[in-house]
Amino acid sequence: MKKRMNRRGFAKAGAAASIGLTMLESAVAAGSETAGSGKREAEEIEFLDVRPYQLMCIICRMGEGRKKNLGDARLDEILAAARENPVRPVRLRLNHESVYRYQNPGKREDTPEGELFNAKRDLDIIQKLGLVPGDARPAIDMFERIFTNISTAKGICGYETLTGDTWKGCPRAKSGNYEKGHALGLGAVIPGRDKQEKAEFKKTSTEAIYEAKTLRIRPHHLMCMSCFFGGRMDDLAPIQEDNLFEAIDVIHKNPDIPVTLIRGTCMICPPCSRYDSKTTFCLGGRSMALRDQKKDLDVLQKLGLKYGDTLPARKLYELLFERIPSTRDVCGYGDGKERVPEWSICRGPEGSEEYRKAREAKLGMDMD
Repeated sequence: MKKRMNRRGFAKAGAAASIGLTMLESAVAAGSETAGSGKREAEEIEFLDVRPYQLMCIICRMGEGRKKNLGDARLDEILAAARENPVRPVRLRLNHESVYRYQNPGKREDTPEGELFNAKRDLDIIQKLGLVPGDARPAIDMFERIFTNISTAKGICGYETLTGDTWKGCPRAKSGNYEKGHALGLGAVIPGRDKQEKAEFKKTSTEAIYEAKTLRIRPHHLMCMSCFFGGRMDDLAPIQEDNLFEAIDVIHKNPDIPVTLIRGTCMICPPCSRYDSKTTFCLGGRSMALRDQKKDLDVLQKLGLKYGDTLPARKLYELLFERIPSTRDVCGYGDGKERVPEWSICRGPEGSEEYRKAREAKLGMDMD
């Protein structure tokens, strides 16, 4: 029998920040013996409960030129937590008078502008984000959603016309600081990966690919390799951001090299800006890791395979091109409909022209 959580239980859980999430352990280091082994590990991660306005306040304070000390202890706490763990779940809580009351946080963190203004500001923000009270997202996704959906504080933190003392709004609303902070981008809130580390991982992971007797690749990256190839033979070249070229190059030199389909990040991933070297997770924005897992499983289902299966590259691509004629079937979820940002479509709803060309060219291999 399922337990129901009432308003008091929700508030207690939020206050204690004690609800855990089960996270899938990704592959450890690319090329290691345990990479993609499929092991799962339960990890307790605390929700970071925030008021929607606080996310905008962080960006606004950064627009003032602040980087770490935002001049507010609560904002500093939220920022430090997001930077320490970009995938920590941020849960939006606000005061609501009706059916969403179960998640009400109370008015302790209201700003001085008054109860009605605080209520309207939070609702305005969450409406623009396309979310509802109690929704949670990884911190990096939540901040990216703010940057994507809210470019100005006007009409949210303050109003063009003063209609009464109740609606004076925040004194910073017309300062332009939020807009300046917004212009700095997501990297100002959650700094990107160190360039030197990226370069080092590019070097070592490239060496690992060329030395490998078996390639270890996550299923949907077979399609990414195809789109990268796009039917080209003469002008393919390495890029800094991933190892797509290197994997294709190895396959061209040895079309029968074994390829093992693994769970989570793979040999392609270590140089990527969104690769977390500590956890080997993909920290891609807009829930890239969520989409990637579904694409992996969709590919496996269509191919009739499972994690850990190993096939010669030539045979694997024969099967891929036979059973998945278009990226629409996987990257477009079969119907080409993009319902929410977390389920955005790669390469367009009608399918990738590059994938079509790669399929016609058989990824540059002789498959007859």
